[in-house]
Amino acid sequence: MYCTGGIRCEKATAYMLHLGFKEVYHLDGGILRYLAEVPPDDSLWEGECFVFDKRVAVGHGLQPTATFRLCYACQQPVDAADMQSPLWEEGVSCPHCHASKSAEEKERARARQQQFQRWGAVGGPGVSMFNRLL
Repeated sequence: MYCTGGIRCEKATAYMLHLGFKEVYHLDGGILRYLAEVPPDDSLWEGECFVFDKRVAVGHGLQPTATFRLCYACQQPVDAADMQSPLWEEGVSCPHCHASKSAEEKERARARQQQFQRWGAVGGPGVSMFNRLL
C-alpha cells in the first residue's frame, strides 16, 4: 500500500501494526517526494500515481502522464478505454457516471462544456476567466 504522504499513511500504519504486521515502513515525504527525487533508473516505482488535481496522474519527476484524464461530471479518472466508450462525452459523462446523470444534468453539462470550448478555457471546470487573463 502507498499513499501520497498524508494522514491516511499514519492511520494505515497504526492499523497495520494493530493487525500484527511487523514490518511497516514510511517513505519520508510520501510517494510524491520519492517520484520527485529518485531518478527513474534508480526507482522501484512502476506505473502512475493518482493525484487530486488537473494532472490526474503523475510519473517520475511528477510529470503528468497522458494515460488518464478526469471526468468533470463525476471526478473519476478515465483511461483510453473509457474514452472510447459511447458513454464518454467530454465534460458531460463517462462510463462511471453516465447512468446516474439525468438528461437535464447532461444538457447543462453540454452547455457548460460548449462555453469552455468557446472561450478557450483549458482544463475544463475550475479555470476562471481571471486566471486566464494573468
